[in-house]
Amino acid sequence: MLLVSSQERQILQVACLFDFPLLTKKAEMNTPVATLYFISVGVFALGAFQAAIMARGSPYARTCWVFSALCLFFSLFQFACGVQFTASNFQAAMVAHKWVNLFSILLIPLIWFLVASLEDKASAFRSAYFVAAFAAAVMVYNYFSEYGYRFDTVSKDGLTTYAWGEQLWIFSGEPSLVFRAMRLMSLGLLIYTMIFSIKITRLGEKRTSRLFWIALALMLIAGLLAGLSDSGVIKLPYLGGFGFLLLAVSFSALVGKDVSSRRIEELRIYNELQHEIEHRKIDNQRFEHVMNSDLLTGLPNRAGALLGLRQLLELNSQNQTKLGIFIFDVDQLGIVNGTRGYQAGDQLLIEVAQRLQAHVRETDIVARLGSGRFIVAASCLKTERCVTLVYEKLAGALASPFYVCDSLLSITSSVGAAVFPDNISADEDLLSAAELALHDAKSAGIGKLRFYQPSLKDKMQERIAFESALKEALTKQEFFLCYQPQVSASNGNTICLEALIRWQHPQYGLVMPDRFIQLAETMGIIAPIGAWVINAACAQLARWHAMGFSDLRVAVNLSAQQLLVSELEQTVSEALQTYHLEGKDLELEITESVLMQDPERAIERLGALQKLGVRLSIDDFGTGYSSLGYLRVLPVNSLKLDRSFVWDMDKGGKGLEICATAIGLAKKLDLEIVAEGVETKEQLAQLRHLGCDLLQGYLFAKPLTVDAADTFLENVHMPWLAAAHPDLGLHLPLVMNPGYLPSN
Repeated sequence: MLLVSSQERQILQVACLFDFPLLTKKAEMNTPVATLYFISVGVFALGAFQAAIMARGSPYARTCWVFSALCLFFSLFQFACGVQFTASNFQAAMVAHKWVNLFSILLIPLIWFLVASLEDKASAFRSAYFVAAFAAAVMVYNYFSEYGYRFDTVSKDGLTTYAWGEQLWIFSGEPSLVFRAMRLMSLGLLIYTMIFSIKITRLGEKRTSRLFWIALALMLIAGLLAGLSDSGVIKLPYLGGFGFLLLAVSFSALVGKDVSSRRIEELRIYNELQHEIEHRKIDNQRFEHVMNSDLLTGLPNRAGALLGLRQLLELNSQNQTKLGIFIFDVDQLGIVNGTRGYQAGDQLLIEVAQRLQAHVRETDIVARLGSGRFIVAASCLKTERCVTLVYEKLAGALASPFYVCDSLLSITSSVGAAVFPDNISADEDLLSAAELALHDAKSAGIGKLRFYQPSLKDKMQERIAFESALKEALTKQEFFLCYQPQVSASNGNTICLEALIRWQHPQYGLVMPDRFIQLAETMGIIAPIGAWVINAACAQLARWHAMGFSDLRVAVNLSAQQLLVSELEQTVSEALQTYHLEGKDLELEITESVLMQDPERAIERLGALQKLGVRLSIDDFGTGYSSLGYLRVLPVNSLKLDRSFVWDMDKGGKGLEICATAIGLAKKLDLEIVAEGVETKEQLAQLRHLGCDLLQGYLFAKPLTVDAADTFLENVHMPWLAAAHPDLGLHLPLVMNPGYLPSN
């Protein structure tokens, strides 16, 4: 009984499957050459599978897929060669030979495309497509030709017996013209491959590079031997597949090295990622703390406040108690930053945070929303009275001055409040409601408190439209100035005209300054509006000087932002130069409360303005909280006695005493004093008797348009065109000027 190896048994099974009797017979004999071919089939199939696996996730995916196809067709080529060599007769061997031809033709464009994919040039791909088209034509010729595309005629002695007794069908004959063309193309492909292989071999080690070049050399030798065998010079099987087998091994070595490197790199990256994840967990905890905290004050920020509010909402819902939300906005923060620097502003915010924290319970929340805004959430309040008491406690904490940068600063805070469940029921909505109330509070003036009401939404829509119109008013030239005279108490001459801004809007009509000036300050647009007022007033004064009223001056009101923040000196200097005026022709009026917000800074800025020669006046004197010490050192020229004191003069008592004291104080400080709101002859007589210098009010004229002011100056300025009043020792105008507008 003959012993058959496992490899030979596989060959027998394949042979039985394809019904090759001679193969079955010879498989039982000594057939080393055929066995090698069938073994190479499996090796190539394994290479095709490996290349296909590598194509997934590889940066050379296209190259790997082409190489996989090459290995597959070489596997079929080797199998067809084995079938041809072991065929039972001439006809069966010739059929197998045509299959050998087919696969050999397919290999040429595939190899060309492989090199083109490595070169990655458009010209290389175009040549590959041309080779593929030519190969397709050759395959058609191979199918219809009797002996395939290789031969025009074939020798009948194709069965060759070797020394060890193996018989193989190897054909030879007259080569066809098509075969000669294919040989030339194969030679060109080999040269092209060898030139480009220099670049490929640089990817591997020296040992792999040598293996690669040995494989190319074997393929070249195999090609030459195949040509000699086809012509009948020698009788050898086609060995090109075995040459490519070494090329496949070298490719696998390159790929394996790359895979090994990638796995090592992936393992390293994995370990680093695990290490990084551990650090990230710690960093995330720190990050969450930072994200929910304010870096300056250490309080929770808006995100942190929302987290705390959710918990408080749930607690108060369960307890059926009230949750009060208060948003405090420091009104003077912008001024402090602009005058003292951001370091002073930061110090102020820190102290505000500390005071708020010191006046709340542990269950309450204090957070900073940004800029100068702080939120206080007071929990478990039973009645509305409790809400009010919480506000009074917090407002009292901020009432006393702050010691910042070696000086005392007094601040006010606008406050918006909302109450759960009275106003709203969700954390974000509750915060939004409080912010809406804050917006309403700021529109009402500094230091105001407003509680949220549903009607605020409609009111806010109107306010937004109003603010939008105000932003465009200066560009659209909707502002204009009116002028109210200030006359001498001694002789009735018009000494000064106070410039008063008005806004004429197409929809809102005539808008008075008490409605939009404070809003312009809040919006941060008061500086350009104030600069326009200074320029317009100076331009008008230059016109009046040209008309002959050379002794006149104009007075302009300043806001806190203009005095303490904006480049006021440059604006005033440029206006005086542009209209050829002297400093004494312009008087700047500053309210007492503005001066006392930051007295030291105010003294510094007023000193810079005084160097320009302009006159400086304290407006609404007596309504603020200035100290006599600051009044003594302020570089001002005059005081304006507030109209409320003048109106109380007729009643006698304290009103008259206050006016007498203020006028006496001004005289002692060598300051000029102007009385506002003079409306009756009795007030005029009393003020003149007390020694007041200038008078301003409806008794002389209401705020006048430019044309009405021209008429006023022409008719009543030196001398007055009126009947004498001996009891007053003063001449009054015959007729009140008709072109006036309502007062400011």
